[in-house]
Amino acid sequence: MMTSYLDEIGKLLGSLKEKESHNVEAVAALMKRTVDGGGLVYVFGSGHSSILVEEAFHRAGGLIPVYPVLHTFLTPHTTPKISGKLERLEGVASILFARSGAGARDMMWIASNSGINAAAIEMAMECKKAGVATVALTSLVHSQAAQTRHSSGGKLFELCDFVLDNHCPPGDALVDFSGIKVAAGSTVANSVLYNWALTRACALWHAEGKTLPIYRSANLPGGDAHNEKLEAPYRARISLL
Repeated sequence: MMTSYLDEIGKLLGSLKEKESHNVEAVAALMKRTVDGGGLVYVFGSGHSSILVEEAFHRAGGLIPVYPVLHTFLTPHTTPKISGKLERLEGVASILFARSGAGARDMMWIASNSGINAAAIEMAMECKKAGVATVALTSLVHSQAAQTRHSSGGKLFELCDFVLDNHCPPGDALVDFSGIKVAAGSTVANSVLYNWALTRACALWHAEGKTLPIYRSANLPGGDAHNEKLEAPYRARISLL
């Protein structure tokens, strides 16, 4: 009998809980160290992986010191036939990294389901050269079976300091209709892994009695004032604030 999307997502979340807890705790500790040290949490993804950047940036319940490495020419907001070619083009991510201002006190999440395209791989390489700690958010089963498209021969998971496996299948889609796979899982899995790590970092801050560097909804009383106050230390580095 065909399974439903909810069934498949449930199994996926179960795999994350069972197999990624230790890795999430390590990334949460990195996020805390980064922010405590005055650094920013950079987030990058191309194609539909760019959805994670939007999830992480300037959102109610989200982390304030987040720098979104988000450029529309690498997202579906540009004609996909163009953005899909640009994310495979070497040299693009190096330009974006150079303009980001990321340095050794910062960290970067890099999301790529396949982990084989030039944009994600090159971003990880630039981070390594600059001493920026990296977190790969990827499907290991897909990446390990695929051929890299970068001339270095590397893949994203091989280049990053930490790896969070989203446990999505090759091709991402979850529900099978006689060999045709439908409905991607990585958007849900990536969001869960990111927010899981964020909440664990917040648990560490809370245990120390520190103010959580977290946005409140601007649509709740006092939200704007709260956010303006906590954003202030970061406006010089995060231009979109």
